[in-house]
Amino acid sequence: MENYKDLGLKVGIEIHQRLATRKKLFCNCKAEISESKPIFSFRRKLRPTASEIGEIDKAAFQEFVKGGDFIYHAYPNTCSVETDSDFPRQLNEEALELSLQLAKLLNMQIPDELQIMRKIVVDGSNTAGYQRTLLVGLGNENSFIDTNYGKIHIQELQLEEESASKLKEDEAIHYRLDRLGIPLVELSCKPEIWHPKQAKKFASKLGLLLRSLKVQRGIGTIRQDVNISVKGGARIEIKGFQELKELDKLIENEVARQLDLIKLKRKLKNKEIKFEEKDLTDFFKKTNSKILKQLLKTKVLCLKISDFSGIFKESCGKTTLGKEIANYTKFFGLKGIFHTDENLKKYGLSEKEIKGLRKEMKTKEKDLLILIGGNNSKKALDLIKTRIKHLKKGVPKETRFAEDSLTRYARELPGAGRMYPETDLPKVRTKELLREIEIPETLEDKEKKFLEMGLSKDQAKQITKSKELHLFEKLMEYKVDPKTIADLILNIKKSLEREGKTVRDKDLEWVVKLLQKDKIIKKAVRDVLINKNEKGFEKIKGKRLEKLAKEYKKKFGEQAMKELMKDYGKRVDSKEAKELTC
Repeated sequence: MENYKDLGLKVGIEIHQRLATRKKLFCNCKAEISESKPIFSFRRKLRPTASEIGEIDKAAFQEFVKGGDFIYHAYPNTCSVETDSDFPRQLNEEALELSLQLAKLLNMQIPDELQIMRKIVVDGSNTAGYQRTLLVGLGNENSFIDTNYGKIHIQELQLEEESASKLKEDEAIHYRLDRLGIPLVELSCKPEIWHPKQAKKFASKLGLLLRSLKVQRGIGTIRQDVNISVKGGARIEIKGFQELKELDKLIENEVARQLDLIKLKRKLKNKEIKFEEKDLTDFFKKTNSKILKQLLKTKVLCLKISDFSGIFKESCGKTTLGKEIANYTKFFGLKGIFHTDENLKKYGLSEKEIKGLRKEMKTKEKDLLILIGGNNSKKALDLIKTRIKHLKKGVPKETRFAEDSLTRYARELPGAGRMYPETDLPKVRTKELLREIEIPETLEDKEKKFLEMGLSKDQAKQITKSKELHLFEKLMEYKVDPKTIADLILNIKKSLEREGKTVRDKDLEWVVKLLQKDKIIKKAVRDVLINKNEKGFEKIKGKRLEKLAKEYKKKFGEQAMKELMKDYGKRVDSKEAKELTC
């Protein structure tokens, strides 16, 4: 087990949470993921621009150099703002109020005036080439989340547009625009996290706190960007991690990767790295390898690294250095590389071809050969050469994608040169608005309140953590026993959905209204929901029940109650029946 304090582990987390507002952040389109088919598509190229400080962000420039087109698919909740053919509308006040509520809840300092900024993004995830964002809150000594490993201070709170979601990659990268523009909040903490389990606890606590607001629930609605470094390593930003239960493993694996790269740096300290590159497209023209035949449609390049044999077998966290380096080609849409530290026969190369390859490249026994092919193979090979040179320096600063609890290269780490003011929208004044903003109840407060209302401990905990929390609170406006409403949501609804039946919020509200009006009893709820009709389940009460009770008493004597409930159990209240038959 690693001693993370001695390793100098530093972790900072940015949590992105989508808000459950009626409309998007800068237009009147519905803030939801569409279930419809695309209504039209269009193609676009993007290019970076200089920031407020006059610089072009290196990460944005790298995305531009990669080249390629983006194809955007529009849905019914897509308008001219998402297609970047019209000016943005006024900032969504509901989203602003929710973000200010969160800032107050976390004791953050709220500026008197908010400046909407443009954050340069040219990976295609925004049609405009930038994302609109505004700083809503600044942390202080009272803005923190406490864990059993120590306090973690909140640094900043941003309100910003959600990005478009990637569909697929072929000759272009495809994005769907229904998600683009949905409001989300981004919370970042100081890099005070020093243990993987502390990171998991912090993210869990902050996630629960966010649920005190009106937020969207479900896969993809909340995600974390995780910044990690160790002593002698470098800051790595891991984008879009969603599986909270695996967060500690993600950090453990990244620590292991950085430690292995630091060891490799020491090993390569006095080694000179020499490259020799050659186009082998003609050399492989007669190959029987199916993979190489596909690559020959473009070109096949070979890179020789002198006295480097065996290095790609070195461990790099949970994988090998060879696989780590191969992942850099994915930046250019390639699948990977072949190299002589692995068995080339598994790619369909014959022994004769392998010997011929070594002869063609004038390879010595200790040399390493790398084969790469496909579109952008030259650009990918140049990136690999840069990365291999950096092995002598250790861990490179970079942005990486999360893949389960492992990561792969995404792009260079963005710098300060990617922000400039939004010119189409005015600044937002908060002084008057803040007077009307109330701090929302936390989930902890809600749980206590539900217990006082009569819910069991399990019901109170489940409802508080449920994505149906806001529905429960809405239904509580009716004069119906809270336990009955909790059971309706937690048990009856889930049971019916497991059976493949659709239960809408309005169906539940309709049933609760029937209960409030004393038209049905609790035992009939399930059947009423299935039939979408109360006919045949109307509650028998008053004089009609009295008459029925007399008949059963006369006919069955002491067994009257039992027989009555056997025949009318879903239409008669058992307490009322007992009083009349006993």
